[in-house]
Amino acid sequence: MLKNYFTVAWRNLMRNSLYASLNVAGLSIGLACALIVFWFIRFQTSFDQSHKNIDHIYQITTGFHSDGTGYSRGVPAPMWKATQAEFPQYKSSMVFEKYNAFLAALDNSGKVVKKFKEEGPTLAFVQPEYFSIFDSHWQIGDPRHALSKPNTIVLSEKMAQKYFGKENPIGKSIRLENELNLEVTGIVDNAPENTDLPYAFFVSFQTLAANPKFDYGGSGLDNWSGVNSNTYCFLLLPENADIKSVQKQMLALNKKYHGNDYKFYSHPLTAYSEMHHSETYDGAMPMKWIWIMSVIGAFLIVTACFNFINMATAQALRRSKEIGVRKAVGGTKSQVFIQFMTETALITFAALVIGFLLALLVVPNINNWLDQPGTWPVNIHWGDSLLWTFMAALFVVVVLLAGSYPGGILAGFRPVLALKGSVSTRQIGGISLRRGLIIFQFVLIQLLVICTLVVNNQVDFMLSKSVGYETKGVAEVQIPTPAKINQSTFRQRLLEIPGISDASFCLFLPTTNSNNNSNVRFDTRQKDELWSMNTKNADDNYVETFGLQYVAGKNIPKSDTIRGFLINEKAVERLGLKDPNQAIGKNLKIWGVTAPIYGVLKNWNNTSFKSDINPIAIFSYKDYNYRCAIKLNTANLNKTMKSVEKLWNEYFPDYLYEQSFLDESIAKSYALENMMLKLIRIFSFIAIFIGCLGLYGLVKFMASQKTKEIGVRKVLGASIINIIGLFGKEISLLIGVAFVIAAPLGWYVMQGWLEDYEYRIPIDAKIMILAVTITFIVAAITAGYESIKAALVNPVKSLKSE
Repeated sequence: MLKNYFTVAWRNLMRNSLYASLNVAGLSIGLACALIVFWFIRFQTSFDQSHKNIDHIYQITTGFHSDGTGYSRGVPAPMWKATQAEFPQYKSSMVFEKYNAFLAALDNSGKVVKKFKEEGPTLAFVQPEYFSIFDSHWQIGDPRHALSKPNTIVLSEKMAQKYFGKENPIGKSIRLENELNLEVTGIVDNAPENTDLPYAFFVSFQTLAANPKFDYGGSGLDNWSGVNSNTYCFLLLPENADIKSVQKQMLALNKKYHGNDYKFYSHPLTAYSEMHHSETYDGAMPMKWIWIMSVIGAFLIVTACFNFINMATAQALRRSKEIGVRKAVGGTKSQVFIQFMTETALITFAALVIGFLLALLVVPNINNWLDQPGTWPVNIHWGDSLLWTFMAALFVVVVLLAGSYPGGILAGFRPVLALKGSVSTRQIGGISLRRGLIIFQFVLIQLLVICTLVVNNQVDFMLSKSVGYETKGVAEVQIPTPAKINQSTFRQRLLEIPGISDASFCLFLPTTNSNNNSNVRFDTRQKDELWSMNTKNADDNYVETFGLQYVAGKNIPKSDTIRGFLINEKAVERLGLKDPNQAIGKNLKIWGVTAPIYGVLKNWNNTSFKSDINPIAIFSYKDYNYRCAIKLNTANLNKTMKSVEKLWNEYFPDYLYEQSFLDESIAKSYALENMMLKLIRIFSFIAIFIGCLGLYGLVKFMASQKTKEIGVRKVLGASIINIIGLFGKEISLLIGVAFVIAAPLGWYVMQGWLEDYEYRIPIDAKIMILAVTITFIVAAITAGYESIKAALVNPVKSLKSE
């Protein structure tokens, strides 16, 4: 019997190949997208889940409280001493990420024999306890002692092979940034793809204390008043630990070590398993995007299933006599239902296989296409039981969702009426059912189109809106040893290169996600302000190089150390001054140095349009000028930058040259939004394509049902335009109803999404009109062929058709 079901199902599908092809096409694309979304969600929700203690690992973070509240994953550097003193019963470890890019070299008796430029946050200074909190398989070395001494380093397997090949690296030396010689004391397995701790170089934390001349990048290892955002502290609590009790102990720790400033700080414990998705702590993948992707995946599956139902019910009239014969010779209702479900299962299985193959083709290249590495897994594991369980569940859900209603309709045909060909459209749900399905599909489609337009306009707004100064034509090169060169001479030689109009040495560019903040005391006030000042140390050419604008005062004097400050309008506002001129000549105390305010600058966005403008102070501090910004005024960019590289190599022959451009760096701040925009665009296109298949099926069904009506109308003098108008009126009504539902839903959803951005676009009528216009155009193109074909049929043939 089962064999007969499959044989008949196969014959029916072959006889109705167009119907089968359209269903397979719609379902396979929908299922491919569902698999891609599944891999995305699974990968993003599995970050660092491989650690056996992940549910008991907490990260101590920092809250800054003034007239508002801000949070950082970083903590003051001496937090490690405090946690070991206050919580001796718990395992704790400090981790300091020093670099996003650094120079490493093999050192042979003081002679550099090979250089390597490493990118990404792959190096961290850690304590031995790190390896008892987070799981790492050691290939060589003892996790308790490998990093117990200064100037020691543990490598990942990949880096050990890269640097030393097949040689045993233990005892050999790696030179870091041409300053530190580090002895290799261990090798661990490579970090997995799904981790926010992708370290391949582990340097002993004691190295920082043992090498005071080596720049820590913070306010000092014993200073509680400064927080470096890359200084982390982890705490491993036992299973039975009372988190509320530990939080109370953290409040006591805060008061004890911060002294009179304790009200300004807090150090909440945050479950590390939540960090990857935390918007508060700038997690790599906020949970809202996980939900958005989940909804989009569900949209596509539902759209594909509804498209299948549309097609199947449209075919029901053609199969009425077949069903009548089956029932007349003894076929039961359940047998007819099983027969149709078997056909649905065959189509779904074929679609699932094709969809799986499509997904396999896309996923290995998707990270490069999105320009966002680490978003999807690079390798799919064939032994992945969860994947096969998901596919099996997907198969069952789609078969039931897509096949149950059409199968029930077919099984319910009365044999006498079916044999006479008297089954009406009302008995199979009629055009009204398909109208409802098409409306639902177009609600989903227009929701995706509205979301795409809003995200697109917001990203365009952030990329094109001026941040308050000119960002194009500004290059940045690293200065490895600013304290060891004559910066004035280097700048003068840069200005001699054709195509360079200005240059400035600094630590941070005006707009960057890398920032320092410091306590500030104004004039004769006896206490520090209850907010922090964003600090940018730079030379006296900074304002002119970037085109920042004065609203009061003048530039700071030329100096190697702090002799004066420039502040922005936001700082004036936070200081409680009504007029920028009131700040000129008044003193500020920053970094322990008191000096006068020389000028006030017009506000600019110093991070991104996601955040508000911070109060900023600019001052000279030559030894921290690790960047040189170069203002370009040339069309021959390559030639100019080659000259810059040649000069740079003359000054820093032991380092590797690196350059970037300011506008490109700012654009990277919106990498996640750009990635999601690309995804929403492609999924919107796919949803439209699947919806068009359903619309095509509806128009084809309408044409078959209105054959005689069209013939009568043409005999009575109706033109081709009038006939096409029959279909156009129907489709316009469906799209209009869908728009009435989708527009307020889209506005509500995207208004909530935009609230995360300090600077955002309005959702105006233009976006809604464009969304419905796009839908109308696509629908007109889709329905046009069948409408024109029906209108051109000879009325004689049409009148004979029934």
